[in-house]
Amino acid sequence: MAPSLDPRSRHALSVVGQVSAVVAVIVLAVSLLGSCAGERPTLGSLEPSVPSTITTLLPSTSSEPAPVDGGVLGPDDLLGWIATPVDEPEVYASPSTTSQQLDIGSTTSAGAPTTFAIVGDASPEAAPEVPGWYEVALPTRPNGSTGWTQVASVQVTKTPFRMFVDLDGRTLRLERDDADVFTVEIAIGTEENPTPTNGTYVTELIQNVEPEGSYGPYAFGLAMHSDTLTEFNGGPGQVGIHGTNQPDLIGDRVSSGCVRLANTDVQELVDFQLPLGVPVFIT
Repeated sequence: MAPSLDPRSRHALSVVGQVSAVVAVIVLAVSLLGSCAGERPTLGSLEPSVPSTITTLLPSTSSEPAPVDGGVLGPDDLLGWIATPVDEPEVYASPSTTSQQLDIGSTTSAGAPTTFAIVGDASPEAAPEVPGWYEVALPTRPNGSTGWTQVASVQVTKTPFRMFVDLDGRTLRLERDDADVFTVEIAIGTEENPTPTNGTYVTELIQNVEPEGSYGPYAFGLAMHSDTLTEFNGGPGQVGIHGTNQPDLIGDRVSSGCVRLANTDVQELVDFQLPLGVPVFIT
């Protein structure tokens, strides 16, 4: 699973792409850095991690925000439009302020700013599904959940990147403007704890303080959770894409649900400067 579930073990890096931001997180030895295009502010220097352990099996009894939908999000849904809240996130079960407001914080568990992938076309010339509202993918269970946020409450950007994970083919492929720019072999979840399938997006980038450890030098946290585990390493069973200290197992079904890359490959993926909110499709 993704090391982003336990923020004691690494530096959290927010990748904000084409917009500027100032990010803060309450941890030990915090550094506040403003980010411009292409820069990633370090959020903190944290204590070494405890060993990763699986602690709870489904069903979950957690009090996460009530999901609106657990449907399937595909490439026709997540087109690369990203919504970043300008203040505290305001997300509703339906496009009305009288509907249930979902309890989604302003940062992830690793300290990165909360970001959403917009469902559908958010370009200025597109006719909105509901005027004044965006439907957004949520970082909550079940996978594929969506909610609604007001247009005025978010800053919208567009990324040319989208990532595709082929579980049968054991490959991760990155597209920029619909052209392949990066393809690598991966390891995936076991039959007991398979890598879940759906459309999702990147919620954070973690620079591990132990780059030679189980997660390699970097891990991308996803807005996706295991279908078989409710907890992993103290977190909610979040799925990630990360490096490994067992490169000989690349190509196999060996993880607890995460996607593993060789450390040189995850470094190359980081070098593309992917923004938070970039879509990821696991099939």
